[in-house]
Amino acid sequence: MPAPSGAGEAVRLKRWSEAGNAALCAALCFFFGALVIRPWRGSLDVPYLYLGDANLYQASIKGVLDHGWYWHNASLGAPGQAQLFDFPSLGGDPLNVLAIKFLGLFSSDSAVVMNVFFLLTFPAVGLAAYLVLRRLMLSVPVAIACSILYALLPYHFTRGEGHLLLSAYYAVPLGAYLVLSVLGDRALFAGRRVALGTFALCAVIAFASASYYYSAFTVVLVAAAAVLRGLALRSWRPLVNGGGVVAVIAALSLFTLLPSFVYWASHGTNPGVGHRSTFESELYALKFAQLVLPIEGHRIGKLAHARETYDSWFPRTEASITTPLGIVAALGFVGLLGLCLVQLVSPGRRLAPALYGNAGLAALLALLFAWVGGLAVFVAALEPQIRSWNRLSIFIGFFALLGVGLVLDVLVARWRPLVGALLLCGVLTVGLLDQTSSSYEPHYDALAADYRSDGDFVSDIQARLPDGAMVFQLPYIRFPEAPPAQGMVDYDLMRGYLHSDGLRWSYGHIKGRNDDPNVALADEKGPGLVRDAKAAGFDGIYIDRFGYADKAEALESELVDALGHPPLVSRNGRLSFFQLTG
Repeated sequence: MPAPSGAGEAVRLKRWSEAGNAALCAALCFFFGALVIRPWRGSLDVPYLYLGDANLYQASIKGVLDHGWYWHNASLGAPGQAQLFDFPSLGGDPLNVLAIKFLGLFSSDSAVVMNVFFLLTFPAVGLAAYLVLRRLMLSVPVAIACSILYALLPYHFTRGEGHLLLSAYYAVPLGAYLVLSVLGDRALFAGRRVALGTFALCAVIAFASASYYYSAFTVVLVAAAAVLRGLALRSWRPLVNGGGVVAVIAALSLFTLLPSFVYWASHGTNPGVGHRSTFESELYALKFAQLVLPIEGHRIGKLAHARETYDSWFPRTEASITTPLGIVAALGFVGLLGLCLVQLVSPGRRLAPALYGNAGLAALLALLFAWVGGLAVFVAALEPQIRSWNRLSIFIGFFALLGVGLVLDVLVARWRPLVGALLLCGVLTVGLLDQTSSSYEPHYDALAADYRSDGDFVSDIQARLPDGAMVFQLPYIRFPEAPPAQGMVDYDLMRGYLHSDGLRWSYGHIKGRNDDPNVALADEKGPGLVRDAKAAGFDGIYIDRFGYADKAEALESELVDALGHPPLVSRNGRLSFFQLTG
């Protein structure tokens, strides 16, 4: 029998209401994120970070805008072109690349696209968290509050544009949902509709995996959850559900690497790029204290001092900055762990709702893998490529805020509406003030001065050279992942490419292939360098003075003698350029 027309109308109204609530949550996440970053104080065409990995990500975005995708870049690696199959910086993230290409329809400026993409990660993360929390039956107000806190975790700001893809962690709530589903023995492949939904979740996780981190974490946690639930129920059903999820995510992740597999079949693998060691899983693990202590530069002086004191006891690592949960999520995390411990001494008694218990078990599993000396060491012994297990903190943060939301739902339901609303507002306010800091705002003036100086300098070079001209860059720095050279950090030589249009740059040839003619050219001096650079087809020599102990005085003196004219120098004095032709 068809449903009564009134029932159908009620369903439609409910869907529209839910869509409106989701849109409100996303808008609030964007609003509060913008209040912390304050983008109106800067310029959208200046990146929020102009250093290290941020330069690599911006160059990758520019490569996508200029050349269509991320597997090769004809503007880098001159006189050849950069073949990035050994090191696809956007690998495992075709969904994010499609978003970048969409933004490129409105602007061809890589800085604008990167900044807009980063700003949109706030509503994207908040929306994903809201949808999952609502699916787990949290009330609308509580789901919105917890989603805002999740989208504005310190992890989001400290990763920033330096770890752009990690900042786009909207796949994490989806992975957490699959973990909880396996722990709850929920059928994930029963029926066409459910199976398609599970496949869609797996696809988003595999195609927005932050260089395979979020997909790998989901696989590990789902596998561990399936084993535990299977043993507890003495059933194969959780293993079948979990195994299906693992198989789909793994297959889709391998599919994103298919071009690299084809390239390696023809050219061999490259042991000089991206290969990790087992010990790195210890180096990039996290500590429990780092999760629950205050953030660096906390608004309250005594808390900031407590954090500084703790950090002074140990060497600074990635986890030191990025893993704090903030007071609300930290309390939720401690509550989940407390339940797990109490449950151990009370076998046979259910001390909390099943979902709360499963969230606690999931958080404990994530901690056991990510902790220094944890289970990740054994995973790394088999596959060391996933080394930064401290990044599991963002999974822990979701489980912790789910625990907070479940408690808040109980409290709000018991109290009067006004009291419940005040409680939610108080939790949200305290949480946001505690887990954000004025230090998260980019240094807009300094960034603009540096970026504009380089931009004007490269524009001057471009005005002197024909379209398609090749520029030889010094000092010679291997790509990718090179150690600092004097005052230069990794990917500083991308600065020339970021500001150019039509020029070709020598930097960007993949190390380990042993076919880069620029290695020998970089060792030459004065007249020999000029002669052989011209013979190789280069039209100019670009020098980053920060890469030399003497700020390139000796090198530039030799080139002045060989060429008979002084170099073009950037406004800030860092970069110089010698024209070889014309």
